[in-house]
Order: sequence, then structure tokens, then C-alpha cells
Amino acid sequence: MHKPEQRTISQRVEYCNGEVVDLHCPFCGQLVMPSGEDPDMEMAPCAHTLYIATDAGFEHRSKTYDELMEIEGVANDDLDLGDATMDEFTDALEEPTVLKFAQYAPSPSLVGVYVGFGPFPVE
Repeated sequence: MHKPEQRTISQRVEYCNGEVVDLHCPFCGQLVMPSGEDPDMEMAPCAHTLYIATDAGFEHRSKTYDELMEIEGVANDDLDLGDATMDEFTDALEEPTVLKFAQYAPSPSLVGVYVGFGPFPVE
């Protein structure tokens, strides 16, 4: 009997009710992605942040993420996502210990934000 190949994918938490919330690292608790209500707050990747991306592209990529995805040395503008959206591209990381948060901003922006964390310190 043939068993189908099983992919080992990252875990995912999705906020799809249109609410944008402060995003804290699940491993160290640092505020990484503020909700935007305070204009003085900026994103602040912690030692566990693999990537921060929006539908428009990456805002932050760690060396560890680049190695895991085999995209070292490829600039953001030169990444070939094929037919994939940024959401699908970041889902492609096959590492079960990684936790991805996806938030979808309400109208009028309708922008998705994707942040991946690993339980290990990243470079």
C-alpha cells in the first residue's frame, strides 16, 4: 500500500476578522509588530524573528530564514515567487517548529502581514 508523502509544514495562527493586533514573540514576549495605533512604535524583530513580510514584500529576513528557504544572497526585489502570493511563499517553509502569524488588515488597505518565529535564536 502506498502512503502519500506527508509535508512537514510550519504551524500557523491566522487573524482573519480584520482586526490588527500587537504581535509579540511567542518565545521571548518581545513586541515585534505593533498594531499601528501608536505612530511612534516601529517593528522590532527579536532574536526569534525569522521574517516579517507584507503582500508587497519582505520587511525583514533573517540569515537563518534565507538558509532554510535556500535564498541566501537573493535580494528582495529579485525573489521569484512564481505564481505564489507572499502568504503562500512564507507557508512553504517546511519546519514544524516555526510558528507563523498572519494578519489581514481591514479595508481600505486589505494588506496581509506575515511574521515567522523560530524557537531557536536566529541570525
